[in-house]
Amino acid sequence: MDIINIGSRREVCWDEYLIDRAKDVRVQMHRPEFRNVVLDCNAPWEGNVCNYFVLLNEQEQFRLYYRGMNYDIDQDAKPIKYTHATICYAESRDGKTFRRVPVHKLPFWGTTDNNIIFNTIRDNIYFFKDTNPNCAPEALYKGLGEADQVLWLYESSDGVNFEKKRMLVDDGAYDSMNVAFWDENTEQYFLFYRGVHGTGTVDGKWTAQQGGARHNDVVRDVRVRTSKDFVTWSEPQMICFDPERDDLELYTNQVQPYYRAKHMFIGFPTRYVDRYEDAQNFAYLPDKEHRGRFIRAEGRTGTAMTDAVVMTSRDGLHFRRTEEAFLTPGIERDGNWYYGDCYFAYGMAETEGDRSGSPREISMYAGDGYCGSSIKLCRYAIRLDGFFSWRCDYRPGTVITKPLIFDGGHLSINFATSALGYVRIRLLSEDGTPIDDFDSGRLFGDSVDRPVDFKGSLATLAGKPIRMEISMSDADLYSFRFTPEVHLC
Repeated sequence: MDIINIGSRREVCWDEYLIDRAKDVRVQMHRPEFRNVVLDCNAPWEGNVCNYFVLLNEQEQFRLYYRGMNYDIDQDAKPIKYTHATICYAESRDGKTFRRVPVHKLPFWGTTDNNIIFNTIRDNIYFFKDTNPNCAPEALYKGLGEADQVLWLYESSDGVNFEKKRMLVDDGAYDSMNVAFWDENTEQYFLFYRGVHGTGTVDGKWTAQQGGARHNDVVRDVRVRTSKDFVTWSEPQMICFDPERDDLELYTNQVQPYYRAKHMFIGFPTRYVDRYEDAQNFAYLPDKEHRGRFIRAEGRTGTAMTDAVVMTSRDGLHFRRTEEAFLTPGIERDGNWYYGDCYFAYGMAETEGDRSGSPREISMYAGDGYCGSSIKLCRYAIRLDGFFSWRCDYRPGTVITKPLIFDGGHLSINFATSALGYVRIRLLSEDGTPIDDFDSGRLFGDSVDRPVDFKGSLATLAGKPIRMEISMSDADLYSFRFTPEVHLC
């Protein structure tokens, strides 16, 4: 069996990769919790179908980009028409409320007193800060925008004033958010983008006669390419899942390196399903009149539903995807259970906990109220590393890891137990023999960074193959990390 060198990096318990064998322990998904509305997109140049939010984490602030768009939902038009499309910019100091930044660039209704930075892109755009150490200063911020199934590159030195540069790629459909980033571990760019296959498609693109298949006769997929220079790209590959399946349509993919464990990729694709065969429900869902108008005008716009799932990967090609929803439209109320629910913004913000003395948490954002009066960008929160855990119910269970090599002399864990539950860690030799003086005893509590004490010195085992035996009862283990020093989040 191969020995895995984890060094001093944080290992998140999101899959079975580190597990040699387990009994009564499973990988458990955890859902985020609603916190508050951070931005009401009710300005005249925004609208009721604002979408494609992108969050950039700068040192002292968060930048937010998004598409402003409004559908004329009061007219029984076929198809439904939009009144405008803009790309807007906002900022936040704390990740809990955002303010529009007047950039005074482009007029709307006769004034430039707005936060519009683009008005030439109708559908989607994505922005990122290029962390490639060889990136030219004038191209520090990059934007990707689609037009006629071609992905175009925009560049900027300040993140506000962008210039259209060139065609980036043209072998996909691209009619969704397409994301890219520099991966410091593999020293290359990744591009995750919309492809399609099935009725009305050819080579990943819509045919001229199609452009948006009705009902469930096509699959919208996610594809990936890599590049060392953002110019020459590898051949496209459709991302694959374990177990192999091609039964879901995925809209936005939102794949990103997890900022606390950058060897892991995590994505939050919007899952699309047309429920036209279950029409008996539509009369009881919110906004019956509006929904009927959508059904008469465009069919699937009124009959399709969306939620979000979560998927993880260690290489950017092979993904572990949940079958259960990570975020659902929620309890029925005005403005939900529509095509357009649960589109996550790209990016995460680490924010202060809302309760006194509580640890920092991860904030994520998703729009609410699609096709209502205006979109409200909502904040959801989840514990650090808390998207998945190794979960054990009351019946005691055990995980034994593959052989690991670590650096440092300290171990900390992110875990939670009940009052009766526990996590116990013993270190074993490569052949599975317990090592004297390396038994933590039963640990209980709920901490994102609990030091694990042993009678022996961990530094004496650094650089040598060991296994971890993790015994649990009514507990979750979210992550662990060996470090040279005691490390607090």
